[in-house]
Amino acid sequence: MEDEEDPFEGGLTMKAQPADKPVQRLDAMSGGEKSLTALAFIFAIQRHNPAPFYALDEVDAFLDAVNAERVGELVDELAADAQFVVVSHRSAMLERSERAIGVTMQGDNVSAVTGIDLTGGEEAPADD
Repeated sequence: MEDEEDPFEGGLTMKAQPADKPVQRLDAMSGGEKSLTALAFIFAIQRHNPAPFYALDEVDAFLDAVNAERVGELVDELAADAQFVVVSHRSAMLERSERAIGVTMQGDNVSAVTGIDLTGGEEAPADD
């Protein structure tokens, strides 16, 4: 921490060591490595001091298929104790979901919202 006396006034410098790579600063990592490092940090905090709700927006966008699957498994495991709302286009997340909400653009530039309950396979009501 840049300011241990007042941690919210300073920043946080992170160094991490992705598998089979040297220790490096976060800004020197690839997008996937940054994502995994940030997620590892978030999930470590979650295990130490859990919150009841998490919102994750396309955290798997820069991950390869193997790591997207691992993150999906971890979110699925942690969802037993907290609610997760995850924005994702990846099947690794969607396959584990209880509900999915899709937004599509119609021909007249109006968004259409569709919800699906994946536990029973029935369409769920969604607001426009």
